[in-house]
Amino acid sequence: MASTSIAKPIDTPVAPRLNSDQSPLRRMLRRLAHHRSAQLGFAILTFLLLIRYEEQIKIKGVKRNDPPCVHQLGCDPNKPQFIFGVDGNKRDLFSRVLHGSRLSLQVGFITVGFAIVIGTLIGASAGSLGGWTDNIMMRVMDVLLAFPSLLLAIAIVTVLGKGLINTLLAVGIISIPVYARIVRASVVSVKELDYITASQALG
Repeated sequence: MASTSIAKPIDTPVAPRLNSDQSPLRRMLRRLAHHRSAQLGFAILTFLLLIRYEEQIKIKGVKRNDPPCVHQLGCDPNKPQFIFGVDGNKRDLFSRVLHGSRLSLQVGFITVGFAIVIGTLIGASAGSLGGWTDNIMMRVMDVLLAFPSLLLAIAIVTVLGKGLINTLLAVGIISIPVYARIVRASVVSVKELDYITASQALG
């Protein structure tokens, strides 16, 4: 008897559907919802950005270095209320702390943003161009990484001069090599993927 073979249907691969839940924004929000430390930090940043403060200088009825006074905690209602107390110049310490925190946030965002932008440009250029350009750029980054960050920042401020802008530049410059090396590694890994080789073969 002749054996009959039944042809099995070939399973054609089905392209995976793009799920809107897999977008970078949704993934970030999902991770934020399960990360307690990130939620606490986000709440503190929101509080510092949205709260209003009044700069109070030489207020009458208070003494220098007065302790904190909160009416709900039993302080004299006739006395002005100060959550953190008063400094030696009769200024509200809570308002000054809020003002200083906003300045610190500006310094942090500006320096990190500057370092990310410049580091991304350097890393992407070094990874995409390769050759001697890559070697020169990465050797410069290695030299910056070889110095202690604090000493390098002090040296940059000494060369540029005193001032808030020069301090921001110094802190941003010492942070550039980290982002440059991360971006370069990502670019080099992407260059070795199959679709890049296929596009190069097709011209």
